[in-house]
Amino acid sequence: MKAIIFNSGLGSRMGELTKEKSKCMLTLYNGETIFERQIRILSECGIREFIITTGPFEEQLIEVSKRYPALTFDFVPNKEYLSTNYIVSMNNIKQVKDDVLLLHGDLVFNKKLIHKVLTDENPSLCLYNEEKELPEKDFKCRIEQGKLKEVSVDLFDTECFAFQPLYKLDRQQMHAWQSEVSNFVNKGIKTVYAENALNTISDQLNIVAMSYKDDYIDEIDNEVDYNRVSEQIKNYDYREQEIIESDNYINSLEKVLKTSESCNILVVVGKSLRDKVEKDLDSISKQFVFFSEFSSNPKYEEVLNGVKLRKEHNCELIISIGGGSTMDVAKCIKLFSPLVSLSDFINKEFRYNTIKQIAIPTSAGTGSESTQIAVIYKDGTKCSVEHGSILPDVAILDPNLLKTLPTYHKKSTVLDSLCQGIESYWSKKSTDESRYYSEQCIKLILKSYKAYFNDEEVVLEDMLSASNYSGKAINIARTTAAHAMSYKLTSNYGISHGHAVALCIIPIWERMNQKSKDNMEVEKVLKSLSTVFNTMDIEESIEVVKGIIMKFALPKININENDIVELVNEINMDRLMNNPVSFSEEELKELYRVM
Repeated sequence: MKAIIFNSGLGSRMGELTKEKSKCMLTLYNGETIFERQIRILSECGIREFIITTGPFEEQLIEVSKRYPALTFDFVPNKEYLSTNYIVSMNNIKQVKDDVLLLHGDLVFNKKLIHKVLTDENPSLCLYNEEKELPEKDFKCRIEQGKLKEVSVDLFDTECFAFQPLYKLDRQQMHAWQSEVSNFVNKGIKTVYAENALNTISDQLNIVAMSYKDDYIDEIDNEVDYNRVSEQIKNYDYREQEIIESDNYINSLEKVLKTSESCNILVVVGKSLRDKVEKDLDSISKQFVFFSEFSSNPKYEEVLNGVKLRKEHNCELIISIGGGSTMDVAKCIKLFSPLVSLSDFINKEFRYNTIKQIAIPTSAGTGSESTQIAVIYKDGTKCSVEHGSILPDVAILDPNLLKTLPTYHKKSTVLDSLCQGIESYWSKKSTDESRYYSEQCIKLILKSYKAYFNDEEVVLEDMLSASNYSGKAINIARTTAAHAMSYKLTSNYGISHGHAVALCIIPIWERMNQKSKDNMEVEKVLKSLSTVFNTMDIEESIEVVKGIIMKFALPKININENDIVELVNEINMDRLMNNPVSFSEEELKELYRVM
């Protein structure tokens, strides 16, 4: 099957955004252009040949195509793009003798939708949405007995539905449409849509209508569309991360790597695990390069050494095996790798790159295997790095890897996971979806943490799932004041991240409860959170968590008055601003005093 993509339009409604580039070259949330995204998804679904119609800026598309040596591109220019519609572009394409996927270059869609379309038993399909409100200026369709009968922007009656111009067509349907397009163009009808020709022969065709109501596809016509679509698609991408539940991570990894063309693979693993992992990977016939020269609180300079090693060995796939810090290092290696300058990578504008990632957690804490967030230290300051391209492509969850965790590490990671669940629940950015993940995390921890510390292996899967849920929750909602205030505690007092967050969560929660008496929305959220803990009120839910922290008997730290000013000055403001209740500088100082 070939893909035909119409990219011959001016994109004039985009204003300055398309003054010097084609609309399909606009960059989405993850640093990937619309064109790159379409090529990536379609090729991952098995399409190897592409016909691209072009108008202005053809050279930009040709340049991008050179990054895909395994794919075939045929560029078909429409020299009349200023005065015609894409019916002329379609006419310029030689008669196609293959089945095709035909689409417009301004469409953004999720991968599962394309997989559904290509694997559906019907040889010819179009996409409609029976639940979406009819758009005013975009395509609608008329469906009769499950078949496409008409496509137009002017359809508004009750038999019509929202429609997106992506079609799967067998060669007979495509040939018929192309022939009718030629009839139109030969008659001088060049300023209408190609669908105008389709409508005249629809009774002769057999294009089955498929609903996309459970998936995502939308076109970008203007700047408002651009911002909306780029924001909306991220959650669909996130849900489509491949998560493999395993009882043998090596077997699962080997199956994943069978589809990989990468010759050299960078394995990011902590020093304490390296010997075991090297031995485990001996059974897989791939070339592995190991990187372990990083701290438990990884430093910026250490990440740059990892970037250098990846480049030296030309590794196009990264595997991270370890806790959250290990995965943070791997994510930053991927993110920083395409950048040429050795200046401050953290403040660069990042672009999507094709380096693949597989994450294998060995602790039940941050859920970093399912986030687009990484944390590293630069000049002693904890820096949060966020980008849509660093969510690992695959996460392998093997509860057996939790068996040998030291006690302190087990305690701190469980507390980190629990606090992430709590904070993401009350976060300003929380959604119904993120709160669902938060709730699952909290309930699993309450159910299983005691057995976990009694080394009962039956609950290892629950704890790993709780951690993964907490990662999914913060990936949407982010963390809040407890994490914001914890970062400097970790570096100043040599304690783990989860330990530091646990010290912050109770004083903040109690202060928020006090202030919620004057804030009905916050009170409502905190009361809702108390039901997740199966408690009668806010105070009781706080006591439940306080009791868990006390049972863990973590080492005390002494915060002296001289340190408090520095701690307040170093608070992560992004996380603090995400808290539903604001705190004055004096309140922040008092919170540190009562820890």
